[in-house]
Amino acid sequence: MGQSRPKNMSKIVIVILFSALILIIISIWYLAFFVPQNANIVNLKIKDQSYKIEMAISSAQKIKGLSKRESLCKNCGMLFTFGFETQLPFWMKDTLIPLDMIWLDKTGKVVDIQTASEINSKNIYQNQTPAQYVLELNANDSNKLNLKVGDIIQLPEIK
Repeated sequence: MGQSRPKNMSKIVIVILFSALILIIISIWYLAFFVPQNANIVNLKIKDQSYKIEMAISSAQKIKGLSKRESLCKNCGMLFTFGFETQLPFWMKDTLIPLDMIWLDKTGKVVDIQTASEINSKNIYQNQTPAQYVLELNANDSNKLNLKVGDIIQLPEIK
């Protein structure tokens, strides 16, 4: 009778440790994919307007983008960063808000602007001139700002 207690106790400890490990893994996954990382928010001036821009630098951030959000605050957006200039196709799958997509070259020069007004769509939006960044803003913000191809947006320091 005295020996059964330690045997049961070791099983309980194993179950508790295993449960704790599962909770840690789930927490890390949740934080990586579902909680906006405030450390990745920068202020950006676009045509004398201040914007709060979320930085999408990691693969997980780029994959998630602005998908599943029901709104994007006024003067907010997301900047997707890539290592070199190329064609950068984007789509609106699982994206619930219409967006302007602004492609920028390595110097911050606007090389293409497209408005994706059809939400949750698999239509592909792609730049014709190579770009290194894509800036997403609320739909029609580029028109309100009178943003044109050739304009320069002073990009933040990308780490």
